Amino acid sequence: MPLEQYMWIIWLALMIIMVIVECMGPALVSIWFAAGALVSLILSLLSFIPNVTIPWWVQVIVFIVVSAITLLALRPLSKRCLKRNTINSNVDSLVGKRGLLEEEIKPFEPGVCKINDVLWTAISTNGKETIATKSVVEVVAIQGNKLLVKKVEEK
Repeated sequence: MPLEQYMWIIWLALMIIMVIVECMGPALVSIWFAAGALVSLILSLLSFIPNVTIPWWVQVIVFIVVSAITLLALRPLSKRCLKRNTINSNVDSLVGKRGLLEEEIKPFEPGVCKINDVLWTAISTNGKETIATKSVVEVVAIQGNKLLVKKVEEK
């Protein structure tokens, strides 16, 4: 028997596997391939009509094309609709703020910076420079539980 008569089993199994994989995760990962498998399944079922045979390689090409088209057309839309709102913590609001050094920052040693009456461990962005006590610094980033700061040139 030709392979085309059994392709419907392969497409049905692939579609079921892709749907199961999709159900297991929160993001749209394999639904595109399930759509391609569905179209190829329909094509393979046409081989049960007398005098109609669609070669297996045509079904594979249709699977690839339909999967790619659905992926390219719907992925940006789904990313927008499923976009998770990221909630920044209080610490993230410190980036860009200025503070006063209470303890100097030495090469490879952290200092203490005061921002909004709260003391924070601070390290220099350079890591090799010394920033003196009472210098004004700006928070560039948060690295673990330390502020990554750079010295602000006073005018």
